[in-house]
This record gives sequence, C-alpha cells and structure tokens, in this order.
Amino acid sequence: MTTSTYAYSQADLTDASVLVRFGCQPRLRPMGLPQYRDLLHRYRMDGPFRDAVDAGADGLDLDVMEAHLVEGLILHPREGSWLSYRLKDHPKLGVNDRLVLGLAHMAIAARAYPTAADLEDDTVKRISITDVDDFLRRLTDKLREKAVGADGLTLPHSELQAAWRVYAKLSPSSLTATKQLSRSSTQHVIREAMHWLVEQGMAYRAGELGPGHYRLAHRCRVHVREAAGSAAYAALCDLRRAHLSEED
Repeated sequence: MTTSTYAYSQADLTDASVLVRFGCQPRLRPMGLPQYRDLLHRYRMDGPFRDAVDAGADGLDLDVMEAHLVEGLILHPREGSWLSYRLKDHPKLGVNDRLVLGLAHMAIAARAYPTAADLEDDTVKRISITDVDDFLRRLTDKLREKAVGADGLTLPHSELQAAWRVYAKLSPSSLTATKQLSRSSTQHVIREAMHWLVEQGMAYRAGELGPGHYRLAHRCRVHVREAAGSAAYAALCDLRRAHLSEED
C-alpha cells in the first residue's frame, strides 16, 4: 500500500468501502453486478482510489491479492486475523476430525498445484473426491512403508505425521443405513472440504463430469499460492510430483 496526499471525498471513501464489502463476499461475481464491475474497473485504473481500497482492507487485517475481472476483488485474511478461518475454531470438530479435514484441504491443493508453474498457470483445474482420496491413500501407503522398522516417521510438519495415521484407519466410502456417506469415511471428509471451497468461491460443482467432480477457480490458486510455504503442503507436492513422474 502506498501513501497519498489525494483529497478523498465522502463518496470516494464510501465507494472504497463498498468494494471491500463486495470482496468479502467471495461468491459474488462482478460481471453480474454493474456496481461491482464499475468499482473494480476503477480500482484497476485509478491509483488514488486503489490506495483507499487497500487502506480499508488493511484496517480489516486483509490483503488485496488481486482485482480479477471475472472473480472480483480477491482478499486474503492475515494470519491471526479475526476473519481468518482456522480448523481449531470449529466447535463441532474433534482433534482427529481437524487433522483429517486439514489433510484433505492440503491434498486438494497439492494435487491440483504441485509445482511452482502450476501456481502461475491460469488453466482451470478439475478434481474429484475420488481423485483426492486415491492420492491420500497412496500417500499413507508410502508413509507406512517408510515407517516400517523405525521408531517414528520424521516429517517436516508434525501434524502431517499424525494426520496420515488417522486417515489410514478410516474407510474410504462407508455408508450409513440410508445409503449416505458416513461422516467417518474419508470421502465424506473430502466432500466437506470441497463444499467449503465452493462456499468461499474457490470451486464450482461440475456435475456434468460425474458425481463428486469440481472445477477449481482462479481464486483458489491465488490463495494456495499465498500459503505455498507450508512444510506440509511442500511434502504433499513432492509426493504428487513423484506420482506424475511415475505416470510419465
């Protein structure tokens, strides 16, 4: 954010606040909302207005990642921000639930964006619940092999070690009496992770590709790129790249 001596009118500041408000609703798309589209265009073209929007976001502990013509103002809450989403704050999740759900989120990101080039490529990624589950099953098999005969498995992220052990004990797709996926099945957990991404405007259901299929939005790639320094994410990306090499 830059400083400016520009004299803002009350209308300027109101418009800046409205644009931040639009950005805080990630499922909104500017092409369907003329006011959003016009303010986004102004943000892209008007330096002083951009400074005002950035300052407003900064006051809410948000960083403006991008002003995308299709997906709108992409905001990212800073770590520890009151707007940030943390699994440990979820009142209905136990420790093991949080571990498995967190692993599912990382697996989705690593499977779709395993390389630095993928994080810069704007090609729409397709993914399915079974894709992610298969990927994580292969992960747990690999880690189990490495752990045989050892006192413990050393990984760059301690929660990854705990998470894969819990994941490996769960059934992929056990059903309830009503033929629904059991909450204790891994595919149910992955579906919950995908539903959250849909609610955050980071993914779209792609039922025409089959049940449990999704497309990941540009917004998803931007947020993954912001978190790409995670050691656990890097470990999953290493495995995904190894899988791709084997397939070649």
